Amino acid sequence: MENRTGQRVKTLRSDNGGEYTSRAFKQYLSEKGIRHQKTVPYTPMQNGVAERINRMIQERVTTMLQHSGLKLEFWAEALQTVVYLINLLPSKAIRLEVPHALLLGKEPTYERLCIFGCEAYAFIPREKRTKLSPHAMKCIFLGYGTDGEFGYRLWDPENRRLIQSSDVVFNEDTILSRN
Repeated sequence: MENRTGQRVKTLRSDNGGEYTSRAFKQYLSEKGIRHQKTVPYTPMQNGVAERINRMIQERVTTMLQHSGLKLEFWAEALQTVVYLINLLPSKAIRLEVPHALLLGKEPTYERLCIFGCEAYAFIPREKRTKLSPHAMKCIFLGYGTDGEFGYRLWDPENRRLIQSSDVVFNEDTILSRN
């Protein structure tokens, strides 16, 4: 966060989960000068903002998986896509600013947004095909490149693998996993 914005994290509020109470984590926070506030066990209301956003994310992940007809094994891809989309939307918490714009200093573009689970055709580079083989493979759209990656995240159902491509044509009228 500090490298991107020039602002440092001063306080971290968390529950008492093991991921937040290890010696290594405590040492990291101490080295960075970050104060650690721990909520009382079984009182999620002490971290209400985080609990509410977690609930909202979970509801959207559930909705996207149900709409797409994809199995629960794709929950992490749906989660990543939900968070990506939330960061492109104005937020009341920051006076209707767009988190993406505040973090990166430029307004986001929305042209590349697609329906989660829709049919997608990923171009196959010339080096990976013969003259008479198909020029594209049918996939399922799962999301967008993660931090520092470009392109789209796609599921190749024939080979059962995740691929990434920036040269993709989408058919948003067809949700493949429902067929």
